[in-house]
Amino acid sequence: MIRNISIDNYALIEHTDIDLEKGFSVITGETGAGKSILLGAIGLTLGQRADSAAIMDKTRKCVIEIEYGVAGYDLKGWFEENDLDYDESVVVRRELTAEGKSRGFINDTPVSTKLLKEFGGFMVDIHSQHQSLLLGQPEYQIEILDAFCGNREAVGQYQLDFQQRTQLKLRLKRMKAEAADAERENDYLKFQFSQLESAALKEGEQEELEEELALLTHAENIKSVLNGMVWSLRDMDSAIIPALKGCRQSVASIENAFKEAQEYRERLDSVMIELNDLADEAERKAESVEYNAGRIEAIHARLNVIYDLLFKYKVDSVKELLALQEEIRQKLAKAEGGAEEIVRVEKQLRTMEERMERTATKIHEIRVAAEGRLCTEMKKLLMDLGIKHAEFKVEIIPTEDFTRTGRDEVKFLFAANKNQLPGEIARVSSGGEISRVMLALKYVLSGAKQLPVIILDEIDTGLSGEVAHRMSLMMREMAGRMQVISISHLPQIAAAGNCHFKVYKEDCGETTISRVRKLSPEERVLEIAGMISGQEVTPAALEAAKILLSAKSEG
Repeated sequence: MIRNISIDNYALIEHTDIDLEKGFSVITGETGAGKSILLGAIGLTLGQRADSAAIMDKTRKCVIEIEYGVAGYDLKGWFEENDLDYDESVVVRRELTAEGKSRGFINDTPVSTKLLKEFGGFMVDIHSQHQSLLLGQPEYQIEILDAFCGNREAVGQYQLDFQQRTQLKLRLKRMKAEAADAERENDYLKFQFSQLESAALKEGEQEELEEELALLTHAENIKSVLNGMVWSLRDMDSAIIPALKGCRQSVASIENAFKEAQEYRERLDSVMIELNDLADEAERKAESVEYNAGRIEAIHARLNVIYDLLFKYKVDSVKELLALQEEIRQKLAKAEGGAEEIVRVEKQLRTMEERMERTATKIHEIRVAAEGRLCTEMKKLLMDLGIKHAEFKVEIIPTEDFTRTGRDEVKFLFAANKNQLPGEIARVSSGGEISRVMLALKYVLSGAKQLPVIILDEIDTGLSGEVAHRMSLMMREMAGRMQVISISHLPQIAAAGNCHFKVYKEDCGETTISRVRKLSPEERVLEIAGMISGQEVTPAALEAAKILLSAKSEG
């Protein structure tokens, strides 16, 4: 239940605190006094869209707080799932700034508007003119029927499966599209892969071949240079190495007289060893380098294969060609494995739909079993509300395909007059009749499921007399199961509440503000008398107000 509503700096409300009680509370006031503002403020805490234009004083923020008592509503698990502190007293707060910033809190923890909506959905049902319009929508009608017949668990499981089925169908569609695309390019991919595979490419091969080709092409020159180097180092009359040997012997002969001579000799030894190694290596290399026309031709042929592939596939290296070959291989493998995956997902989808079919059949049977009871209760309630010849029917039509709520199309049919065939509510009902149908449905649901708080916004518009009295009795009975808050213009409804608030305007300097206050017993008599007689409260109106209030007390 709602324990307290605090509104600060919203629209015409400067500040107000409303302490609510269990049972049936009524809110009255003249048209334009600010009752809709009160609902708008409550709506903000339920996650509705925020508008900075509603801030009264732009120099400070707007704050709306609602304190709920949630004991007995099994919400602890939801709080834990969303990492929120659970307490039997829950405070929901919404803050707005003139710059358009909006923040929501649950027990002082910042939350998204999505979580505000979720929590509000557990706690508050606001019946407004907008919701009366929803009554004409099949989705809303089926939701009401399921709430009445206790289908919540089965429908919840079905909807989880429906969501997964939707994802599977999208995945299957995507896979089939990819398979079709792969099939169209499969022949070309096979040709490309065959061409690359037959080339038997190796990473680094191009560089090795180009190096070998350069060597073979310049073989005679390389051989001449190397042989000339060996001749100069070792074989000619004035060769370098023999000359160094002579130097070494001369230096060795003065080692006893010249202390640096040993070092010079050792360095000459090192140089001679290095030059001998160089001459030997050059000689071997010169012997191995031979011009080979056949090998040159083979290298040219191999490089031409590589160059053609590089040009064709617009890459710069054999490494990139090998990466492309692997990519094509994976595409071909995916195309081959795609058909198997499609079969697997199709089987998974069939299994899912078989389970959904069983659940949908169970849901359908529960709906069919409950429709007669709902029709009977609704007909009786509508007759009590002054529609003497009311007919109410629920039409359940099986659908060919799965829908979000099962395999049924549900229509509420209504007739208010004799010899009138029941038709769709939105087409055959007046505004007052729709309001009464809606109240009857809310009454039925209040006994079928846990609705902590219901707010009825001028549901009695266009009614009076005995019908208004019967409506007040229904609201009082609903208040025995939940907290009922009714915004009303009817004295019969106002008198039925166990708690009465008045919304009124007051001039404050150059500003007009809306105020809300709880009425004392004496003030209630005056307020209800004013609702009966208008601006001038007559003795007869006062007496009538007392009678209405005493009738409530006796009831």
